[in-house]
Amino acid sequence: MAGPPNLPYNPTSKPSKNSAIATAFFSKKLANLYSITLVFFLCFLSYLLGFWQRGGPSTLSSTTTTTVNFACASNKTNAINAKALDFSSHHFAKAVVTESTKVKAYPPCNISYSEYTPCEDAKRSLKFERSRLIYRERHCPEKKELLKCRVPAPYGYKNPFRWPASRDLVWYANVPHKELTVEKAVQNWIRYEGDRFRFPGGGTMFPNGADAYIDDIGKLINLKDGSIRTAIDTGCGVASWGAYLLSRNILTMSFAPRDTHEAQVQFALERGVPALIGVLASKRLPYPSRAFDMAHCSRCLIPWNQFGGIYLIEVDRVLRPGGTHLSAPLRDPDKAWYTEMDTCLIRLPEVSSNQEIAGGELAKWPERLNAIPPRISRGTVKGVTPEIFKENSRLWKRRVSYYKTVNKQLGQAGRYRNLLDMNANLGGFAAALIDHPVWVMNVVPVEAKLNTLGVIYERGLIGTYQNWCEAMSTYPRTYDLIHADSVFSLYKNRCELEDILLEMDRILRPEGSVIFRDDVDVLVKIKKITDAMNWDSQIVDHEDGPLEREKLLFAVKLYWTADAAASDQTVLKSS
Repeated sequence: MAGPPNLPYNPTSKPSKNSAIATAFFSKKLANLYSITLVFFLCFLSYLLGFWQRGGPSTLSSTTTTTVNFACASNKTNAINAKALDFSSHHFAKAVVTESTKVKAYPPCNISYSEYTPCEDAKRSLKFERSRLIYRERHCPEKKELLKCRVPAPYGYKNPFRWPASRDLVWYANVPHKELTVEKAVQNWIRYEGDRFRFPGGGTMFPNGADAYIDDIGKLINLKDGSIRTAIDTGCGVASWGAYLLSRNILTMSFAPRDTHEAQVQFALERGVPALIGVLASKRLPYPSRAFDMAHCSRCLIPWNQFGGIYLIEVDRVLRPGGTHLSAPLRDPDKAWYTEMDTCLIRLPEVSSNQEIAGGELAKWPERLNAIPPRISRGTVKGVTPEIFKENSRLWKRRVSYYKTVNKQLGQAGRYRNLLDMNANLGGFAAALIDHPVWVMNVVPVEAKLNTLGVIYERGLIGTYQNWCEAMSTYPRTYDLIHADSVFSLYKNRCELEDILLEMDRILRPEGSVIFRDDVDVLVKIKKITDAMNWDSQIVDHEDGPLEREKLLFAVKLYWTADAAASDQTVLKSS
């Protein structure tokens, strides 16, 4: 059959009915194709934006902050308005899972490490010379020796008694050592009573109690007018002297070596009294010059008259002058981290008259806390003016107030007692908590741009130097709360992030809290590790709102202990 004839094209002619239907069909198909293409493009653009938001910001400069909203869902989830902290995860990084991004496990250490102090390890110390007690100084493990596990609490561990009851009572399960109850029975240091230890307040030179002993000291030195605020106790035992001075508003840094007096510093910390493991040997004490108003030694067995009087000279370095100007060759008096002791006296700051106090006169307590520290008023802390100091104090009052809206237990008396500020700067965090029944160990990292530990002591607070690539000179489970402000940014490329976090886990008590403050990308990395360490945590916005790159990570170390059988074996070995 022949097909239809070829018709000439006539633009004025009307299309047939079939032609119109075909045209409409293809037009609809074309419109759908455009819609699908547009949706695909928008989805792809959204994916790129999401990928950039999760991974891209790490390549941006710190000034690019205004276009990224890191709020959990909306401004309504800002922590200020949150009714309660549920610690559920709202900030996390999604990425393709590779060998490098897999979550690493951090298993429990063996129970034999329950009281492990890495830099004062008894076995490692035997490698060093015994003269001048050098073997009892800090000797930290090499990188290949670092533990990658979590130090366990002994079976039956309980939250310590609340202050002030903790001054006199410690749970036996927390420090299962009875040696001192026998060795120091006559001197009234400690008694064992069922499931707990009682501390009557006695000491080697004051078996009738620290209170009466301190009253005798008060007959010679005015302990009530606020002129004496900070003290140091060398060879502190269980720190009863420092414990009873707290009721007189005198804050004592107690220290003793880890020696045959088993767990003496650990007992002090369980009592809620400031203390560190330390010894007068060959290195300077980790405190700045002119730090303390009073020094104390009660049968501390320090050979003051040997080695050219080097130990007396070291105490002279950390004591504040009482108007006497001692002259000697110039050196850095505040340098004290792994610094050899010297037999020369340090040169004190110059004075214009015999009535002037070298280094500047300090206000009496409590005015001392907020008065301009002499190191700042005299311009010896580079870049810190009196105005900056005042603004810093106001800033930390505001920040601590914000912390309390997230962690409401921070404002509850008795929940926390021993606090650690890992990067204390001017001591603003501790100063903002001065009306709470807590004490704060203010750490100035040796890598910090400014050495501000002298300022902290001039405020009537206490602290120490520390390199956070190494372990702290303290026992496991020392602190109830740890504050880490920009610590991990400071130590970036200096040491492994996980090693700092494992050290924090070691010195934090079960159910203890941590407040991290750092760049959001750093906090995401921290959270990944703390999740693997069995901590509960949540990232929340900066107190100034969600557009700030700096965020806060609030974390809680969950309760866990060694099992009963392992703990029983350890107790039998130590008995």
